[in-house]
Amino acid sequence: MTNSFNFGQADVLFTDVDDTLTTDGQLLPETYLALCRLAAAGIRVIPVTGGCAGWCDQIIRTWPVTAVIGEGGAFYAERTAPQTVRWHYWNDAAVHKRDQEAILTAVAALDLDFEPQLASDQAFRYVDVAVDYNQQQSLSSEQVAALHNALVGQGFNVRQSSIHLNVWLGDFDKSTMAVRVGQEVLGLDLQALQQRAVFIGDAPNDESMFRCFPLSVGVANIRKHLPGMTHRPAAVVSQRSGLGFAEMAENWLRQRTESDLPQAETHPV
Repeated sequence: MTNSFNFGQADVLFTDVDDTLTTDGQLLPETYLALCRLAAAGIRVIPVTGGCAGWCDQIIRTWPVTAVIGEGGAFYAERTAPQTVRWHYWNDAAVHKRDQEAILTAVAALDLDFEPQLASDQAFRYVDVAVDYNQQQSLSSEQVAALHNALVGQGFNVRQSSIHLNVWLGDFDKSTMAVRVGQEVLGLDLQALQQRAVFIGDAPNDESMFRCFPLSVGVANIRKHLPGMTHRPAAVVSQRSGLGFAEMAENWLRQRTESDLPQAETHPV
């Protein structure tokens, strides 16, 4: 990671999960330790993932995080007590469920020369629909493009993560919900949040976050996507996935030490 990247006074981290925190589907000990070190230094960590509600429930209950944003910005979850989790939806939960059913019907009715497969975690999703292209099945780039175009043509929002095509209805994405979390959980308006928050990600579905947050970082595996991206990270670390996250954390914590910034604050996690 370039030494010229300045984390400044930042004390909030929004982080993607799949292939940013995880490495080949696993959370490495080096990565989890980096998460813990950031939290212990007073940095409020908020995962922002296309992952399902079931995954988010595990994250908010067991990781050292302040909140978690899931299903591409459809909701966020926060702990209100050690064993109590509160869910906040972008819209009404019943509306989201109706929209999800419409998307599932549309995916099942697609007339393509291959059969799209839902992600294995679809049963644990509250709002969006995830179609697997690079997790338990492998689609060609032409098949991914055909699937993407067919769903966009029906009026759905579609974003490509490193493993899924996430499909939803509504005017939310990762960045709009991150801004809402900044206001409702952190008490920060947009300008303050942009000054105090860092984002790290790896894929085209992180573009809204790269656009919204000037202090943005990509792990090394984002390089293959950069030519097709309009909004790119301000810096890219040298290592991929979870080790790249740990590299970013090490640089951030070193800068805080060198700047004599406080290494522990009273922000709850």
